[in-house]
Amino acid sequence: MVRVVLIAGGRSGEFDISLKSSSAVSAALERLGHGIDELVLTRDGRTIFNGKTMSLAEGFQQLEQANVDCAFIAMHGEDGEDGRIQGALDLLNIPYQGCGVTASAVAMDKGITKLHYREAELPIADDVTLRPNDAPIDWNKIQTTLGLPLVLKTAKSGSSVGVEVVDTLDDLQERGNALLNATTSLVVETWLPGREFTAAILEEDDGSLSALPIVEIRPTSARFFDYEAKYTPGATDEICPAPISDDFAKELQQLGLRAHRVLGCRHISRTDFKCDANGRPFLLETNTLPGLTPMSLLPKAAEAHGLTFDALISRLLSLSLRR
Repeated sequence: MVRVVLIAGGRSGEFDISLKSSSAVSAALERLGHGIDELVLTRDGRTIFNGKTMSLAEGFQQLEQANVDCAFIAMHGEDGEDGRIQGALDLLNIPYQGCGVTASAVAMDKGITKLHYREAELPIADDVTLRPNDAPIDWNKIQTTLGLPLVLKTAKSGSSVGVEVVDTLDDLQERGNALLNATTSLVVETWLPGREFTAAILEEDDGSLSALPIVEIRPTSARFFDYEAKYTPGATDEICPAPISDDFAKELQQLGLRAHRVLGCRHISRTDFKCDANGRPFLLETNTLPGLTPMSLLPKAAEAHGLTFDALISRLLSLSLRR
């Protein structure tokens, strides 16, 4: 039996999704016979350790004294996927699944991620990254250079929180300025109208990397795979293995592997793609802590790879303990 601290919550817009991931992981850990402590980071900056609310410092003091074998991070977005909780666990000498501090921070920032993609000559949509101190912004020049529609992406959000599509210059100016005032940077990216896919990478027990079967993402009514399309039952068809040729599947898997390595990922990652009008794939982002809710894409890909949900959780635990 392994004693695991299951960490959830955080101050991001993905707080509720984190709790759903945590619930699914907790049930799997119980079925696997492991001992579980629970640490929830609340929206207001406090902690709940094994059901008792306390300050952030007290929560981590309790964690330090709990003598756990490892942590399982079931957080998404700010605090959980950006390297902060990873750094805290490193200081406490508690191993955990997933990427370390640097890869987590790099992959969480969409603009910095695209710098790494571009340096590695991975295919990405044309874009510009803006920061609040760049004001005033010449929005007309941006729409002339990149064309319309355009996708606006705040720097460090996940689950499509802070992602919008605009079709007119007026909307670009209005929504661009509004989002830029609420983020450290804003990626403005050419809209890609084609099919959407995701490629998950999982480390094997021997340290090698496996590219899992490709998932195709088909929102039934939403324009793109937004928050509602992700988490509303029936709002999206997620097909795994994707109905594509073997050659195209291998191309996406190889791009996913390259992104995993370029960003310095560890244990697990999931890279999202969208195609242009000619069917050519472009990388959107790489997720370092993919969701583990009943509707999440990673478990679907793992199941197609031959891993049940419990087997996936067991693999991630074993990888954390190998550190």
